[in-house]
Amino acid sequence: MEEFSEKKNQERTMTPELKEKLDELAEKGNQLEEEERYEEAVRIWEKGLDLIPEPKQCYSEFLWFLVAVGDVYFMEKKYQQAYKCFNEARGNLSGDGYGNPYVMLRLGECCLEIGDEKNAAEYLLRAYMMEGKDIFEMDEDEEKYFDFLRTHVENIE
Repeated sequence: MEEFSEKKNQERTMTPELKEKLDELAEKGNQLEEEERYEEAVRIWEKGLDLIPEPKQCYSEFLWFLVAVGDVYFMEKKYQQAYKCFNEARGNLSGDGYGNPYVMLRLGECCLEIGDEKNAAEYLLRAYMMEGKDIFEMDEDEEKYFDFLRTHVENIE
């Protein structure tokens, strides 16, 4: 029992200082992404992910960093890696990952790109049900994904 409480005391918590550090890493990653220094941005965001205390799924910062990394992988057409990020983000409890239309959109797009049409239709439909057709207008390939949804689900307009 003593061993358990000692380990529990060693766990990190989300302090104001840690939140500030995470905000700094997020901003630095954003700046690197704007400069098209994608690998560096991903490394910075991964540092942020590593700093988030367990259970990571309880913090909205975890969702944010996963989405940022997933977006870079998606843009680089590394769909399997992007899928892993968005799938993990889906389970976020604090940032409402499963109820986040953007996460559902990206999951659907990743699934379609890796050949998982069944899950692609499900996630794209979830995004559509939450935000309507507008969610697809955020993406350069909006027609591709929206057309896929229309051909796989009835009454989508």
